[in-house]
Amino acid sequence: MTRTIYGFLLFLSLIFPCSLFAQAASMTVGMDLNYYATLDEALAAAAEIPSSSESPVEITLQKDLILDKPLQIPDGVHIRLIPGDSSVTISRGANLIEYPVIWVNGDSASLTLGKPGMEHELFINGGYKNDPPIIAECPLVNVCGPDSKLIMYDGVTLQNNCNSGSGAHNSYYQLGGGVYIRTKDDLNERQTEFIMKGGTIRGNINKVQNYMACGGGLLIAGFGIFTMEGGRFMGNTTQFNGGGVHTGGRGTFRKTGGIIYGSEAPQGYRNTALNGPEQRIWPQIYGHAVSVTVSSFEYWFRDDTVKEDDNLSFSSGGITRRETNSGGSDSFGKGEKWNTSVKVLRTRLIMIILAVLAVIISAVFIIRFSLNRRFQKIQRNYTPVLSGKAGLIDYEKMCFTPREKEICELLLTELSMRDIAKTLNLAYSSVNFHAQNIYRKLDIQSRPELFVKLGAP
Repeated sequence: MTRTIYGFLLFLSLIFPCSLFAQAASMTVGMDLNYYATLDEALAAAAEIPSSSESPVEITLQKDLILDKPLQIPDGVHIRLIPGDSSVTISRGANLIEYPVIWVNGDSASLTLGKPGMEHELFINGGYKNDPPIIAECPLVNVCGPDSKLIMYDGVTLQNNCNSGSGAHNSYYQLGGGVYIRTKDDLNERQTEFIMKGGTIRGNINKVQNYMACGGGLLIAGFGIFTMEGGRFMGNTTQFNGGGVHTGGRGTFRKTGGIIYGSEAPQGYRNTALNGPEQRIWPQIYGHAVSVTVSSFEYWFRDDTVKEDDNLSFSSGGITRRETNSGGSDSFGKGEKWNTSVKVLRTRLIMIILAVLAVIISAVFIIRFSLNRRFQKIQRNYTPVLSGKAGLIDYEKMCFTPREKEICELLLTELSMRDIAKTLNLAYSSVNFHAQNIYRKLDIQSRPELFVKLGAP
């Protein structure tokens, strides 16, 4: 009986290779539809077929996949991934934490996710919302091969990746939350590009603890180019600036469509920057939606939602082949609504200067008022002790000058030497000089002796 069942199943598997034993992927080559037990087998077969980024080899995913090694697109290979008869999810496995789930690192390679009019959805999942959550040490998707390209359509979602950045640092692929693009050879003539025609990048977190903890949804650096024609960034978070998208000083950002939600969007939609850049004099959060590093202390940014009809662009000065001017090509730069940190810094400096001036002026008035009150009190309390022996002194006989007589009378009060100087509007040294002359003429050495000699009996 058992042999009969196995034989029957084998017969069905030969007739319907995908019905009972779910294959990982399928691919049509010429007139033949081929099924593959693993995605690796499908990719290896696709690598043997001539293709281009405009005409990639199309692989249909037949079931959900959990990867324990990155899905790599090698040199010169061009692949399109689409879901089959239902929605499909490619997930990060618990052992895949040091590398991206999708890694377009081949020279002149490309990966297209989805296609126009796709019926079912394709999800690339980082596992941060799993139970237990997967905390990775790299982005969900990395594009770093020279002249490599990632293209994404509606119906594709890149989601739920948390990059802790705790592993060995490799700036070619270790940064960013959702997607990170940078040419690994750092050659300005051989860039890497991400073209977002649609889809969603959501729920990704960049927790890298260094100056590149920017770009929760997307980080662009090292001669990378990002072109956004559609889609949306939502619910992404970064440690510093650029909750949705961040462009480094050598990256290029171009947007003509799509939505990047800002700080005023509803919870779950808004992209969030937590702390702002660490190299600022006065730390401030820039770019909940988008930020661009223009220089060490200048950023272009948008905190509010970048809407469908908002055109934004920034081109690095290092781009020489595809972009020629630092303000963007002729197709961009019109009606842009960038804010700049320099304006914010200038406004803050003016406010600080005005506040300091106000404090200084207030302090001067307070000091003057206090001094006037003190002088008035000194003058009211000026009652020389001239009774007793003091009334018998013959100032003329002792050859006291009028100033010495005046100072002598004040020395017989409770005023200090400095208060006497202020009262008479004299320098302290002048008062001290006259006091020494008085002591000499009275044949005494100090002020206490003066009280004994001229004070009350």
